[in-house]
Amino acid sequence: MKTQVTKELLFNYFAGRTTAFQKQLIDEWAKNTDNREQFFHWLEIWESQNPQYVADVQTALDRHQMRMAQDPQEDEPAGIDRPIPVTQQPWFRWVAAASVALLVGSGWVFRDDLMNEKYTTTYGETRQLTLADGSEVTLNANSTLKVPRFGFGYQTRDVALSGEATFSVTHTTDDQRFVVKTNRNFEVVVLGTEFSVYNRERGGKVVLNKGKVQLRYQEGQSPRQLMMKPGDLVTLNRRDGQVQLRKLSQPENASAWRENRFVFEETTLEEITHLFKENYGLVLEITDPKLAKWTVSGSFTARNAEELLESLMEGSALTYKRTGNHIVIPNPAH
Repeated sequence: MKTQVTKELLFNYFAGRTTAFQKQLIDEWAKNTDNREQFFHWLEIWESQNPQYVADVQTALDRHQMRMAQDPQEDEPAGIDRPIPVTQQPWFRWVAAASVALLVGSGWVFRDDLMNEKYTTTYGETRQLTLADGSEVTLNANSTLKVPRFGFGYQTRDVALSGEATFSVTHTTDDQRFVVKTNRNFEVVVLGTEFSVYNRERGGKVVLNKGKVQLRYQEGQSPRQLMMKPGDLVTLNRRDGQVQLRKLSQPENASAWRENRFVFEETTLEEITHLFKENYGLVLEITDPKLAKWTVSGSFTARNAEELLESLMEGSALTYKRTGNHIVIPNPAH
């Protein structure tokens, strides 16, 4: 009777507990494109259950040498050809060690690209996406969203965001969670809602438009949770790890950039310089520290950096000088 590739067999394979015959069976099975999705799905489940797994190159090498030195009848059926052990060759240890190191070093590095599909935007670009579950995402400029290449899991729908995006999440009949992960010690957990996530070098922000979300974050060494309600804006300070919560009268303004609108409410010029750097790759230099504290309020429609800059300068009676990607805004008194 032909051995079937089961979940248990694959889990043993991932843990390095299969025979050479079983490995060959799995390798042949995985070559079939119809089986490949199931392979990666079970790999993802196994890794989630073994988060502390750290490859031990020496142990793997010793185990490999022992298997090769065993008698064929010990763990394989008769009639199965296997190579003659070459452990006595002086070059074997170096080649085997290099092979194991290469597998550990490169295989797991490239696994991320294999398992996930990346959607990116350049400076000044926005992009609309519809995910496999029907959820809609709009990526702001200079942002990246990673989505599982072979579909979501059975318990959660996990995506990873670097940059800024708005989400309109589709609710599932089995109440499957939708999780937006970041590399900044916070993540957003939802069932079905509309919200915006900002995750950049300076810090993180989450604005909830509709529904309910749970914000999970790290405060020092302690994990924290915060349940957000519609209209809430939560700001996570990158420097001191502090979290601030405040109410917005118009939370939809946080994602007005989707319509090429920028809404400022007593926003300092210093804060606006960060927007130009993050969204357009432009460096705005304000020569006077007092000028940097000037605030701007209002809604500005702009399809690109030049239009936004012109509108801001005209509304503030300021001038600027541009050299490449460097823009200098002098004191108006000068």
